[in-house]
Amino acid sequence: MLDLAIVGGGPGGLMSAWYLKKKLGDLCRITIYEASDRVGGKIVTRKFDSAPTMYEAGVAEIYDYSMTGPDPLRELIQHFGLQTIPMDAEQVQLDGELLNDVPGMRRRYGAMTADAIEAFRKRCSDLMSPLEYYEGVGAHDNEHPWAYISCEALLDKEVDDPVAKRFLKIMARSDLATESHNTNGLNALKNFLMDVDGYIGLYSIQNGNEQLIDCLLSEVSADIQLNHRVLQVGKTPAGRYQLDMMNGKGPETRDFDLVVMCLPHSWLATMRWGGEQLRKSMVKHVAYFDRPAHYLRVSLLFDEPFWGERIPGAWFMSEAFGGCCVYNEGARHDVGKHGVLNWLIAGSDALAFANLSDLELIDAAVKSLPDSFGDARAHLMEGKIHRWLSSVNALPGGMPARDVMTNHRPEPKQHPGLVVVGDYLFDSTLNGLLDSSDAATDIIVTEMMRLRRARGDGSTPASDKIDREYFENYRGLGPYGEVWSQFTDPAYLTDLVKIVWNRARGYRLLVAGSASGELVGALRARGIDAWGIENNRAIHARTPKELKEFCKFGSIVDMPFKDAEFDFVFETSLCHVSEKQVPRAIRELNRVVKTGLVFGSVTSDMAPALIDRYDLLRGVKKLGTWWEWSELFFGNGFDLSMHRRDVTDVLWAATLAANKGPGQWYADSDSLRYSFFDKVEADD
Repeated sequence: MLDLAIVGGGPGGLMSAWYLKKKLGDLCRITIYEASDRVGGKIVTRKFDSAPTMYEAGVAEIYDYSMTGPDPLRELIQHFGLQTIPMDAEQVQLDGELLNDVPGMRRRYGAMTADAIEAFRKRCSDLMSPLEYYEGVGAHDNEHPWAYISCEALLDKEVDDPVAKRFLKIMARSDLATESHNTNGLNALKNFLMDVDGYIGLYSIQNGNEQLIDCLLSEVSADIQLNHRVLQVGKTPAGRYQLDMMNGKGPETRDFDLVVMCLPHSWLATMRWGGEQLRKSMVKHVAYFDRPAHYLRVSLLFDEPFWGERIPGAWFMSEAFGGCCVYNEGARHDVGKHGVLNWLIAGSDALAFANLSDLELIDAAVKSLPDSFGDARAHLMEGKIHRWLSSVNALPGGMPARDVMTNHRPEPKQHPGLVVVGDYLFDSTLNGLLDSSDAATDIIVTEMMRLRRARGDGSTPASDKIDREYFENYRGLGPYGEVWSQFTDPAYLTDLVKIVWNRARGYRLLVAGSASGELVGALRARGIDAWGIENNRAIHARTPKELKEFCKFGSIVDMPFKDAEFDFVFETSLCHVSEKQVPRAIRELNRVVKTGLVFGSVTSDMAPALIDRYDLLRGVKKLGTWWEWSELFFGNGFDLSMHRRDVTDVLWAATLAANKGPGQWYADSDSLRYSFFDKVEADD
């Protein structure tokens, strides 16, 4: 059994541990090291001392993407059975008065200001559709016209009306958590669109966001070590990863096979790294994302909600502190007879005001309330301050945007088993943090399977070559010509093509990895114009005479076919191509296909028992999870077919009916989702 360390017991560390339990079961021992005396990081739900009244001291709310597509965080929360409360509001405090979004601005400042706001929002929605918004940070960000202009310069260029410009800055400030000159127009665009219907929803977890931490803890299998601050990560002479730390009593050193760094960017920068190669790579990684943004929370308890009906929503935006969000905690928590207001101060104001005492901060927050609320100080009972400096990123994802693998594995050559997790790699939200945990643990799964095979933890194969003996006893079942159909069912394959692309007949299909042509022959017998290509000379030589015309000998890296010669490709050979040649092979497959590709290679996130049973890693040169492979396809001319026409449920039903589900090939519907790709144009 392999040993894995997770450094950081915040939500990223717990999410990573949860994913590893789901993906690997008991194949590794997990130890979580947390420097403080609690887990949960910036998900913090607290109560006041004067009354058992709840407030959010950390993460303010959770983003809801489910209106557009699958929302993994929402699904996780539902998995735990937690209840949620939708949050919405449209008020802004400007010049001391609470106004109802654009209609209020029109009444107070006139038609020109209101029209300028509406025109800018229309411009934003024209530049990014809800689907593009949903897809988040990606390489396409680098081509966006607002990617290389600051938010400040963008507003100066696009909005002439000074009051409209001021309004837009205030509305976005708490989400940007920085000044408009510190982020780019594209990041600002994504935050401006939060105020446009149809892009995103917001919600909170009933009875406190910190319940998510409790639920994650209930389902992870890990040894959690509190008050353990990891100071340095390096390597031992034997090649394992060495963690040097302080445990509250003195120094401690532990060795691990794999390490997941789940630290906020600001804490990651405090680490030491053993060895020059790792040190240089981690310095570059930290520097690439070094755009600190800040929050400061001021939570005030009042004897009653003295503001009456003046806050109809869950919050209002205030011009105070350069633009901040003021939450009405009574809209999501049971605060009894009391009233609770919660300021989320952002950016430079958070950084500057953090130097004040708690009493001074409480006083400043009270003074910022509209005069129409009356004497707030007369109702004040207690205040709590929580400082979250450098807790998020002013330009999440970095610019230019890089591929996910590069972001999560800073030094892949000598340290492939060390990965990082952070919301700063995506969008500075819990949703992005979950995505980061998913991506990082996929990398870990791949490295885990490599190590298992190298150490013989599963089965101990006699050979790692794709040779004559391999095909004579194919996957331990017998001669290839007799057992091939147990792994590739032509009826099932044609059903998949029909479901995904609505094509039943009349198409030409290439089998990339056709061996001795049995599948090609079976497909041709079903009326499909099937062809094949195979690079193993011994097995190709066994191709029947009547099929030799259709089964070519050659490599998928350089195929003897014309551009767009095939409607579809079914591939099972990419995993046997050297890692350096894989992108070229995918581009070559893209060249010869017109419509789409079925990905059928072995992946590292197949069930370990299945991998061991058939020795599926034999001869595999490029090992990756379904998700890792999808990243390669995205970068070389393909996109997920399910992005255009999501038929995952129908595919899963057909898969179960064909007995290709759990224990046979596909563990779940997600693996199917990442198995079908459409050819796309460069500007698609």
